[in-house]
Amino acid sequence: SSSARRARAMSVGCERRTHEFGHPLGLDFVRVETVEDPRAKEFGARTWVAAEVLAAHLHRHWHARYRRGEPTDETRVLELGAGTSLPGLVLHELGARVVLTDTSEEGCVLSNIFQIVSACDEKKRLRDGDAKRARDARFRAKPPSLEVRHLHWGRLDAEAVALAKTGFDVVIGADVLYGKSRDFHAVFATARLLLENAPSRNEGVFVTAYQHRASHRSIESSLVTNGLVVRRAFRYPAEGGITVDVVEITLAD
Repeated sequence: SSSARRARAMSVGCERRTHEFGHPLGLDFVRVETVEDPRAKEFGARTWVAAEVLAAHLHRHWHARYRRGEPTDETRVLELGAGTSLPGLVLHELGARVVLTDTSEEGCVLSNIFQIVSACDEKKRLRDGDAKRARDARFRAKPPSLEVRHLHWGRLDAEAVALAKTGFDVVIGADVLYGKSRDFHAVFATARLLLENAPSRNEGVFVTAYQHRASHRSIESSLVTNGLVVRRAFRYPAEGGITVDVVEITLAD
């Protein structure tokens, strides 16, 4: 398959990291594995602290704040700039249908994501063969899915529109707000397209995490320009004395 071919193209310098969330005996305990290349130049080849904070936040608040409908209903999630895909993998384990996206301009990063998905597929095959790994129906009512798609921020072309019309309840992205204000505009333009096509237009939410920087004011300006507003913000201390903001963004009224 194409995913297998892409996976084989990964650098031999890659390594696997295991991340755990929740109590090991809890129904919502999650263990996921990322594939990373700490020596790669590409930003998306490593798991950064904002991704770890966002993954923990989503795990903690998934059932209360983000999962849609009844426990048996599917919640569709799209991750922007997925990179090593940690937040998306966590929601996949919690039962969401997840589409991991990144730009095809960084082939190494997309290859990394295909490698991650291949590993998840293998893990699922092994788990499904072990009755002891069956989860409570409240959390695993339907078999979740995990897909990989190309998506370039700010390019609202036919490919992006077609993907948006799939309809996503939750859009997530870790450390996608960096660089200059024009980059913020590209991210928010894509987020707006996705939120406008959410199954319930008034309930779609973009949850993003970024290291708190002086650029926060530029982010707020870009939100206004793109017709978006902050619904709620969370602030978390992280390793190295830095602070990570997790922000829920919705369409403005």
